[in-house]
Amino acid sequence: MTARLIWHRWLALALCVTAILASACAHAASLPLHLATAQLRITPDGSLESPPMQLVMPADAEPWRQTPLPVVVPRQITPDSLDNGAVSTVWVRVQVPDATGTANAGDPLYLYAARWQTVGRLAVYVDGQLRWHSRAGPVWNSYNYPLWIPLGPHPHDIVVRMDMTGQVGGALSTMRIGTNGQLLWRYAVRSFLQTQFPYLSSGALLAIGIFSLMVWCRRRAESRYLLCFLAAGSYFLHTLQYLVGQDPLPIPEAWFTWLAFNSIAWLILACYVFIFRYLDVRYRRLEAALTCIVVFLATSTLPLSWFTHAVFLFPLAQLLLVCLNLTASIAALQASWRARSREALLFSIWNAMSTPIAVHDVLLQNYRISIEGIYLLSYLGCVQLLLFMYLMYRRYIGALDQVAQVNASLAMRLAQREAELNESHRQLREIERRETLAQERQRLLEDMHDGLGSSLMSALRVVEQRGAEIDVAQLLRECIDDLKLTIDSLEPDSADLLLLLATLRYRLGPRLEAAGIGLVWEVEDVPPLQWLDPQGALHVLRIVQEVFTNILKHGNATVIRVQTHAVDDTVTVRIHDNGAPFDPGAVSPTRGGRGLTNLHRRAQAIGATIGWQADAHGTWFDLLLAVARPTANA
Repeated sequence: MTARLIWHRWLALALCVTAILASACAHAASLPLHLATAQLRITPDGSLESPPMQLVMPADAEPWRQTPLPVVVPRQITPDSLDNGAVSTVWVRVQVPDATGTANAGDPLYLYAARWQTVGRLAVYVDGQLRWHSRAGPVWNSYNYPLWIPLGPHPHDIVVRMDMTGQVGGALSTMRIGTNGQLLWRYAVRSFLQTQFPYLSSGALLAIGIFSLMVWCRRRAESRYLLCFLAAGSYFLHTLQYLVGQDPLPIPEAWFTWLAFNSIAWLILACYVFIFRYLDVRYRRLEAALTCIVVFLATSTLPLSWFTHAVFLFPLAQLLLVCLNLTASIAALQASWRARSREALLFSIWNAMSTPIAVHDVLLQNYRISIEGIYLLSYLGCVQLLLFMYLMYRRYIGALDQVAQVNASLAMRLAQREAELNESHRQLREIERRETLAQERQRLLEDMHDGLGSSLMSALRVVEQRGAEIDVAQLLRECIDDLKLTIDSLEPDSADLLLLLATLRYRLGPRLEAAGIGLVWEVEDVPPLQWLDPQGALHVLRIVQEVFTNILKHGNATVIRVQTHAVDDTVTVRIHDNGAPFDPGAVSPTRGGRGLTNLHRRAQAIGATIGWQADAHGTWFDLLLAVARPTANA
């Protein structure tokens, strides 16, 4: 029972496979049609003018004959120059069978062909109506673009008209007919391989070449960057011939042909001179010979040159390029092997491979191999320039490694120097600290001697001379005030002038009040004084204190007014008393001249200016202080 069940299952599976195969065979007619045969005729008296909209066949044309596809009309290697002006026409006709109908009868069909090539024009007629024709010049006529022509839903008769100039021949690849979904991927892949990839790669490498040129402009000694730019530019010019043809050229075709042919010679020269410079070897004779051959090819193939049209043949020029490349390849391989440079050897091997690849393209151009092939020299140049970039990258990385080693050595030496400097700096700081302490002790001693000491000595002499006639307590208060002012000048916020004046007001306020003198405080904000250190602060306090003391002793004033204001980069401290007017010029040395001398000395020490001005109500004292650090200190 189990065996019978297994047998039934195998029978059902066989019936399913048979049904699938039958369905596939029945559906085979709907697959895209690959046309490998066609009808052919060749007629003279063709034309390179725009083709007519309606199909017109010559009345005396030879009968159609069956021919396989691709169609090839051989090119003459040395065409007769007298026959160059003749134009012949190749007619290729195919019948579209009904079997190509799709599941949806209304779907439009398309014609796809990998390539056509000739010096002339191409036109495609569908059922007698013109559907497509080349629009550029006869030489650069979109030969490298695959054909993609809409045929409509029910085409029956397709005629391809190819006009050829002289004896250059022509070729047309096999054709496929199908729907958009069946053939578009073929067209897209072919279009990318033949046109878009060379365009993208040449554009990217040209950008790299421009970058190399910018580097060379800053570092003229690095000729490798200039050679990289020249190689990238030559490759871009050579690649243009695979991209043009759908629109007329902006320059004459003869000049564009000259650029397309000579750019490969320029590329060869730039590549090999680059590899010699990379290996730091000089083949002066070989480089001179290469340069002379490239210049000879460029001048002899000029469209304006009589020699081009008289005796020079492009096949001979192509043979000369092959010999040039072979000679340079052997020299580059020997130099790379002797230098034991793997990357240079790889670059030289790839350059040597350009010879068989160039032969392949020449055979394809002359229809000696299948026209459905792809020109490979553009891919060779792309890889060649990528190797260019790799060599420059290796050189750049090597330079970075050298810089890193130098930086490491410099960092080690810098660390040593830094340690030495830190030690020296520490010693200098210690010396400076000791010197600062000594200076500060000296300053305090001088200030206590000039201030407190002077006051105490004055008090002692007065007591000794007058005894109980004077107020000893008042003298001691003045001594204490001097001591406190000296201490106040050492506060860390001494750069604030208003705070200094406020401290002075606090210290001297009781004395002024006891003397029956009112103090009017009319200060306003002023910018901080950049130079006001403790020593400078003490000078300011001493100056103002001396002014107050003079008012107390000699002015007979009842009101003292203190003002501050700032103008531009100067801060002014003004003190006014309503006592007797004061004239500093009338003061004799025996009656207070020493006090004025001390005031001037302290003002000069901080770069300040002092002055007195009497008015109807008393005397103004002005102290002008610079905001910025004074240019001269005493």
